[in-house]
Amino acid sequence: MTKDWEPKKEHQAIISRSIEFISDEFAELQEALHCPNSFIVEIANKVISEYKTNQITIRRDEE
Repeated sequence: MTKDWEPKKEHQAIISRSIEFISDEFAELQEALHCPNSFIVEIANKVISEYKTNQITIRRDEE
């Protein structure tokens, strides 16, 4: 995934579940809003940008 870190084999299941969960949430949002894919991509990019600009690990439980 990145040059600095690779998930362990035991992480694969939670990674797969997380991807499926996030995809389902975006699909549900799109259905509720009746919006185009491009809007969902904008929202996804807003979430991603927090992780791209912040080089430290983001932990929601510490906020």
